[in-house]
Amino acid sequence: MNARPQASPDLDARRGEAARQALIDAGIELFGRRGLEGATTRDIARAAGQNIAAIPYYFGSKDGLYLAVAAHLLDTIVQRAMPLIEQTEALLAGGRAKPPALLQALRKLSGGLLMMFTREETLAMSRIISREQTDPTAVFDLFYERAISRAHRCLAGLLDQYTGIDSGPIDSVLRAHVLLGSILGFRVAAATVLRRTGWRSFGSAEVDQIERVACEHAEMYARALRRQARKRPLTIAQRPTSKARLR
Repeated sequence: MNARPQASPDLDARRGEAARQALIDAGIELFGRRGLEGATTRDIARAAGQNIAAIPYYFGSKDGLYLAVAAHLLDTIVQRAMPLIEQTEALLAGGRAKPPALLQALRKLSGGLLMMFTREETLAMSRIISREQTDPTAVFDLFYERAISRAHRCLAGLLDQYTGIDSGPIDSVLRAHVLLGSILGFRVAAATVLRRTGWRSFGSAEVDQIERVACEHAEMYARALRRQARKRPLTIAQRPTSKARLR
């Protein structure tokens, strides 16, 4: 009786990587829809076309798979958003950028973030990130340290330098978050947007229209703050005294 031919190590490695990626892809979809607790390993394995034992084999546990999903999403975010964030950081570093350049950078960053969170292909990713905002796990720390904090600081820095407002670090964070919230609202409250507009989904044309309006809003928001600062600059007595350490 002839022995069955053995698969080559390279073939085994490719099959293993394909199985691992299939589980990550299924995890992105199901964790996005149901959350960490609601997505079962059985359903994830079935969606990936894998045996349920593959999850502990490749990831150790469901929590391990969730961390791997987060790492995969972070790689996607870094690839798409970091070039724009790094450009913004470089612009802000000198502290001497002219107002038109700061305003243009604010529009670009706002548009880039919006595009990343509203396109259909990033729906599952944005669901996971949104869920981590309302019910954070250890994954939130990964998102925050590698991506969210840098984007947030860029928005705050652009608004601070463009408007010239010096009302303290807490107000700076809150102003940036008002702008970020207006961007994330198109995903968190997507059902309302679709119902009110009559759209069926966020296709390319719809996302382009959202981007145009969102960038206009970002510019108007910044211009209004700048006008306010020129008309009624905050006095020392009006400035917050909080000494909270910002991260």
